[in-house]
Amino acid sequence: MAMFGRRTTFGTKQPSFSELKETMRPTPDADGVTRVFSKELWDDPKIGKFLREVGFAPDDARNILPTAQDYIALFAAAKKRLDERTEAFNREMTTRYGYCRAAPFLVIDHTIWDGEHGAFLYAQMNLIGYDDWNVLMLAADVRTKELCDIAGHPGTVPAVTEVMTKRVIDWKQRHDLALEAFGVTAMGGQGITREQYEAEQDTLRREIVDNVGWMKPRIISELLRVQG
Repeated sequence: MAMFGRRTTFGTKQPSFSELKETMRPTPDADGVTRVFSKELWDDPKIGKFLREVGFAPDDARNILPTAQDYIALFAAAKKRLDERTEAFNREMTTRYGYCRAAPFLVIDHTIWDGEHGAFLYAQMNLIGYDDWNVLMLAADVRTKELCDIAGHPGTVPAVTEVMTKRVIDWKQRHDLALEAFGVTAMGGQGITREQYEAEQDTLRREIVDNVGWMKPRIISELLRVQG
């Protein structure tokens, strides 16, 4: 996640845009904790005072960033929930149709989550790809497709991956602009408030979830058309 307060000396003049970007690095503080606003910012009379005025504190939960181990545990728990939902889906469909072997399909797929833009989705948008919003249950074999009347699992769909990658890049750019504007404010300039930044985060998150929801029936329709 992009951060503020990394290896920069704060003077009395307003930092340039390039200097501001230099402060936005995910580096732990001396105590080993990575913070949105680093410890050194709180020691700056102007910036520390401003941050307290807008309601922040150095060790607030929202100012402490999860570690890699935290995310590993988060993903593992989400994957376990998905496995349980898949088993439940197959049990229910087997009860109804006599047989079902379905498997989850991720609309925003693994290549995106594991790639250079994945951290934007999970660290900045608080989204996990294994959760329901991003999952379709599709037939893992021909018998399931025919008996249960659901589209066959294609493995991956390069066209969907391409479309979603472009959209994630666009969403990330919008978030970066909002984060930078908030950073200007945090540094004492004229940008956007914390409330405005968090509102933009919420808007982007809803847009991502809604867009994936919009994609789901279209993916199914296209798979059924191609598979016949």
